[in-house]
Amino acid sequence: MKYVDETTAPPRRRRRPRAILAASAALLSAARDASSSSSSSSSSSSSRAASFLPTPPSSIRRRPRRGGGPPSLRSSSSSSSSSSSFEPPDAPPPPSRPPRRRLRLGPPSGASGGLGMYVHVPYCRRRCDYCDFAIVPIGVDARHGGGTDDDDDDDGGGFGGLDRAYRRAVLDEIDVLGRRPSSSSSSDDDDVDDATSRRLRSVYFGGGTPSLAPPSTISAILDSIRERFVLDDGAEVTMEMDPGTFDENYLVAVRDAGINRVSLGVQSFDDGVLAGLGRVHRSADVYRSVEIVGRAFGIDDANYSIDLMSGVPGLTLAGWADTLREAVSLRPRPTHLSLYDLQVEEGTAFGRWYGVGEDRDGVVASTTSSRDGPRPALPSAEDCAFMYAYASGYLKFRDYEHYEISSYAYRDDRADGRIDRDDDGRGRRSNNRGRHNQIYWEYDGRWHAVGLGATSNVDGKRYARPRAFSDYVSWTEGLRRSFANVGGDAVPTRTFPPWLCGESGADAELRDDDEDDRLLDIVMTRLRTSEGLDLDWVAGQDNYDETHVEAILRGFELALDLKLGHKDASPTGTYGCLRLNDPKGFLFSNHIISSIFLELSEVDSG
Repeated sequence: MKYVDETTAPPRRRRRPRAILAASAALLSAARDASSSSSSSSSSSSSRAASFLPTPPSSIRRRPRRGGGPPSLRSSSSSSSSSSSFEPPDAPPPPSRPPRRRLRLGPPSGASGGLGMYVHVPYCRRRCDYCDFAIVPIGVDARHGGGTDDDDDDDGGGFGGLDRAYRRAVLDEIDVLGRRPSSSSSSDDDDVDDATSRRLRSVYFGGGTPSLAPPSTISAILDSIRERFVLDDGAEVTMEMDPGTFDENYLVAVRDAGINRVSLGVQSFDDGVLAGLGRVHRSADVYRSVEIVGRAFGIDDANYSIDLMSGVPGLTLAGWADTLREAVSLRPRPTHLSLYDLQVEEGTAFGRWYGVGEDRDGVVASTTSSRDGPRPALPSAEDCAFMYAYASGYLKFRDYEHYEISSYAYRDDRADGRIDRDDDGRGRRSNNRGRHNQIYWEYDGRWHAVGLGATSNVDGKRYARPRAFSDYVSWTEGLRRSFANVGGDAVPTRTFPPWLCGESGADAELRDDDEDDRLLDIVMTRLRTSEGLDLDWVAGQDNYDETHVEAILRGFELALDLKLGHKDASPTGTYGCLRLNDPKGFLFSNHIISSIFLELSEVDSG
């Protein structure tokens, strides 16, 4: 079988906050014009409400899994070209504008220390009809290297050769990351020693389908991470797995290598819906995989999450209710649920069939399926909104905490943040929130990322790796050559590429839009969590003041007027905290956040 290097894969588009701002400006202006012409506050609220359509948040990652970072930050390429836009790591492209002072953003009080590590494993059996991620299809019959751990195809054209090349590339990148200078070497604000700068509190294997990688590859990557970094005691180490791609022996092997949490890409329990999405697995594979998880980790100790999709072709309201009921009835019970509404992307099969855009009411496929007959229509926006709201209410009733716009954590008797210990010393979970994903939503979350198309965010500098397999391997070969003649760990800062070496080198490459968008990113990510946005934290940053806080408050008036959000007073601070209501505030979050963006843009341009 020939394994495809997808150099022509559609580029993963980065949804920058300012792009969202521009897309929403006309709508918000019309809403405000209608509001100003109303004769009373009640008519103002009703006219503004009429200007909005309640749909699931559109700029979040409205499809399951994959990638390295929060929705607005996830990117697999900084260019529309996947084959020629990346230069060697020691010669990044010059800045398009004069450099400006780098943001110094410290974490709020009580924030957890340590970084995360995202590892992208791009293998997939085939590309799903809705998928635009950086993947490498290896065939529908693939099972983590054809069911072996030492697939030695000497011709280099089989999966064994492809996996060896990719493993080597990822290990090379981890080696370089582990030798990067500490951020404390160039920071006047943070007195952080080298051990702390290398401390990891989570590792996340995403894809693609990481469970298609041989156990030896997963083990080698984790060993390299442990060699170059310091994993916290009890660090969360998650691996995405697709039903039907692993057996008990495989799961035990990766468990023994260090995996302690599984994320299952279930998407649906309806075989017809799964077929319509282009998924390979079926419901029987889901139940079998959950049973394997229970045997490998124990019914009471299994820590696993499942992904589910709403808003997909052929899914009815009753079908969505059945999906949720089936999910919480699984045993062992999933400790975490991630729910995503379908996003139809350019360059995908769905994009060709259904078109790309927010208006999905009554949209039917432009072609029919040769496999399954006519393709079903997409659910209406109102039905999608109902699915979102229903999930919030139903899962709350079933003891799941809606802690982030698309994430639910099961609350048990120990859900107080503590780690209880059994008699044998094993830890038992008391907080089932995804620790790694929470890093993406923190005020100053930092994470390394390695692998095809992965995006890192360290010391205020984001960097996206090449999307195409051959480009990524060539890029890491350049990294390896850069360090071939450098001995030991004491590598001079100037040896590192500017995107990696922290403030001393990153200033020259930090673009204006990165600095300008930092506050917008924080507003967007924090308002999509149950904790909300701490205005006192904003006011306490070097780059912001009361003017920015007042702009945020003006933008948030839209949520207050429509009872979509609320402002909590701070017992110790001055300005308090802004939160969107669940579920209606989350449903309208795009509009509320865009309203804040418009107010902040006026501050920036003033």
